[in-house]
Amino acid sequence: MSAYAYQFESDWKLEADIHQVWEIIGGIRYHEWWNGISSRQIHRSGNPGGIGDKYEYVLRTKLPYQLSWTAEIVARKDPEYLEIRSTGELEGIGYWTLSQEGGVTHARYIWKVNTNKKWMNALAPVLRPAFVWNHDQVMKEGAKGLAAAMGVRLVSC
Repeated sequence: MSAYAYQFESDWKLEADIHQVWEIIGGIRYHEWWNGISSRQIHRSGNPGGIGDKYEYVLRTKLPYQLSWTAEIVARKDPEYLEIRSTGELEGIGYWTLSQEGGVTHARYIWKVNTNKKWMNALAPVLRPAFVWNHDQVMKEGAKGLAAAMGVRLVSC
């Protein structure tokens, strides 16, 4: 059995150069282009690549609830890999991997998390499909926001 209650994978393909996509995703300021997310930096480590930097996020979901968590950058390899550790109402790890094929960049996000909201955990046996749908909708919103912010075509999400 996995240590995480939820393991999501999101795949976005954009007609853009990998460095252009990385500049936005690797910049961590998702609130600037992702509808429903607010964020602020709460700790600057001073380390190269921002390793140890922390950000506080609040997400308004498609369902009538919101989630908040702190994300800490734990690994980074420009322009291909960004890993965060989350604590708070979502606890776990997430990582972006980017690759380029021709004129299309593939951005994949893996999110392995547990929820720390008692009501969500109590209702998960019944509402899990709704939580998964909600996650998928939030990620589609992010893909559309990223493409719009860059002025590029979203090939798939």
